[in-house]
Amino acid sequence: MIDKKCFAALKRGVEYWNKWRANHSHHPLDLRGINLSNETLLGINFTGVNLAGATLVKSNFCGANFDGADLTGANLTEANLSGASLTGVNLTVAILARVNYRGAELIGANLSLANLDNADLRVADFSAAELSGASFYQANLNGVIFQGANLTQANFQLAKLTQANFNHANLTQANFAYADLTKAQFEQANLNEAIFSRAMLRRAKMIQADLSEANLNEANLQEINLSKSDLIEACLANASLVGACLTKANLTKADLSQADLTRANLTDANLMQTQAKNANFNQSQLTGACLENFQINRQTSFEKVICRYLYLEYCGKNRVPYHRQQSLSLREFKSTLQDLIGLIEVRFHQLIDWSLMLEAVAELKLKYKTQKIELRSIETKSNFQFIVKLKVVPHAKTAEIKQYLQQQYSLLLLAKNQLSSVTKIDAKPLNCYRQN
Repeated sequence: MIDKKCFAALKRGVEYWNKWRANHSHHPLDLRGINLSNETLLGINFTGVNLAGATLVKSNFCGANFDGADLTGANLTEANLSGASLTGVNLTVAILARVNYRGAELIGANLSLANLDNADLRVADFSAAELSGASFYQANLNGVIFQGANLTQANFQLAKLTQANFNHANLTQANFAYADLTKAQFEQANLNEAIFSRAMLRRAKMIQADLSEANLNEANLQEINLSKSDLIEACLANASLVGACLTKANLTKADLSQADLTRANLTDANLMQTQAKNANFNQSQLTGACLENFQINRQTSFEKVICRYLYLEYCGKNRVPYHRQQSLSLREFKSTLQDLIGLIEVRFHQLIDWSLMLEAVAELKLKYKTQKIELRSIETKSNFQFIVKLKVVPHAKTAEIKQYLQQQYSLLLLAKNQLSSVTKIDAKPLNCYRQN
């Protein structure tokens, strides 16, 4: 209910209102439901005024003071609040579509469920504000400060957020799909289950951020700093992480399928159970990374990788190479990757006797029962070179298995050649070769 004295004072203009309210500090300032659309009220003092449900469409409040005011459910569509102070204001469920907030101060304000779609909020200060469920769809938020704010389930789709500050903010389940977050800051922010699909995050800082179960599918993360961040079960499929910093990042069970990590720094990163099929790690740094159950395939690329040592088990266990004074050679690194893929290639530089090869593989399976060895294929290369491909469990003793198969085949072939000079080989069972 609008207070009649307040309404009368307001009708006499901004200057009169500001003086009147200064002399009537104990008078109830009740302007609930008032209609001030299209009004020009530059510099008006609405500190602590009850404006719940007010209609303030297209009004000019440039430089006004709304500190502590109650604007619950108010309609400020296309209002001009540039340079205004809204510290501690209550804008719950308010409509602020296409509002000009440039340079406004909203420290500690309550804008939960507020509609700020298409608003101009450049350089506004929302530090410690309550913005859960608020919508900033296509809003201009370049340089805005959201430090320590609660933005749970907030909507930032297609918003402009260049150099925005989200440090220590709560952004659980917030939606940043297609948003421009170039050089934005998210240090120690809570981004659990947040959505960044196809968002631009080039050169953003997410140091020690919680991105567990976040969706960064097809996002541009070039040169981003994700040092010490938590990316457990995060989706980074098809994302561009060229030149990204992921030192000491936790990527347990994360999805890096088809991601581009060229020149990325993954020093001491945790890649346990990480999906990285068809990913590109060319020229990346993997020294000290944990590759326990690292899921890769033949298409995962590791050209010119820098890796002095790595771990095959969590918590720095099973170091490769074992001795700390030694560094990982390129051959050892490639062998380790083969183990991870679980596919062994055994090369033969001669024509293969197929019956003897099958017998040798059978012997191999008997000796290494726990490795669940399967014969996948036999490929023919140029110059009479043949490649026998075996599927084994991850982290199998690759070198030992390859050597055993080559030895068994060679022994069977030697026995056959020796016996062929004495008797007709076709009449002899294959076990004769094994006995010899």
